[in-house]
Amino acid sequence: MRKEELFQRIDEEREELWSMADQIFDNPEYEGEEVFAAGLLTDYLRKNGFSVEMGVGGYKTAFRAVYSHGEGGPVIGILCEYDALRGLGHGCGHHMQGPGCLLRLLLKIWIRIVPSRLWCMELRRRKHWAPNAI
Repeated sequence: MRKEELFQRIDEEREELWSMADQIFDNPEYEGEEVFAAGLLTDYLRKNGFSVEMGVGGYKTAFRAVYSHGEGGPVIGILCEYDALRGLGHGCGHHMQGPGCLLRLLLKIWIRIVPSRLWCMELRRRKHWAPNAI
């Protein structure tokens, strides 16, 4: 894929990803109750060819999404966070990190240089509320 084509694909996804970040920001969710945000992100991943497993580690909003291209090759994992902080909301910036992770995954799909598997994960391991989750 040429650089110009790649930039065009990014531009085509921009509004939807920005909208997701805004929606997550406007609807902060806390401590494993990120049902709305997880739904937005996993719906987008499914729409883009990922298989999604919810409830990873026994937490309803934790997920693992996998996309495979060919056989063998590296497994590339990206940690996707989208939770908010009590009393602060999304001052942590996680409302942007989730959609940003999705764009990085799409870039890897579009380029397809070598066979690979892509993993997008949100694993509930927060020392202040779930120290032994995973």
